[in-house]
Amino acid sequence: MRKPEKKVLGIWLLQAFIPTFILSLGLSWPIQEYTRAGYFTGFSGAFVLISALAVGYTVYRYRAWRFEMKEDHLYLEHGVFRKVYSMVPYVRIQHVDTQRDVLDRLFGLSKIVVYTAGSRGADVTLPGLLPGDADDIQRKLRDVAIESEDRDAV
Repeated sequence: MRKPEKKVLGIWLLQAFIPTFILSLGLSWPIQEYTRAGYFTGFSGAFVLISALAVGYTVYRYRAWRFEMKEDHLYLEHGVFRKVYSMVPYVRIQHVDTQRDVLDRLFGLSKIVVYTAGSRGADVTLPGLLPGDADDIQRKLRDVAIESEDRDAV
């Protein structure tokens, strides 16, 4: 089983920072009112507590993420509060994209998005890959999808 690169933790922590900051601002007023603490003290306390929770969640999220290319399907495991085990048959793959948003480029990472035949939301993402590894995985997924075209999707 393969895991994302550890650098993806930095991306996920940065993505958690904005909601943490906003939630801390929102909680600082009630903390100030009910504890007689100053506004800055309320904000600081809320920010430290929520940041600790965000870091714990992010680390556990990283530990829970893994994927593997099996003989006839792509297997993924992820999730903190709700564990998700996905099997994407190669015969269902429509196309595969490699994406690099701003944070990915800053951290030197890529992600792969696998689009499948089926209902809405029928795509999976493999985050935190090195660009060379993402290209290799994309190529392998394309090749196995082409090889499995003649097989039945069920």
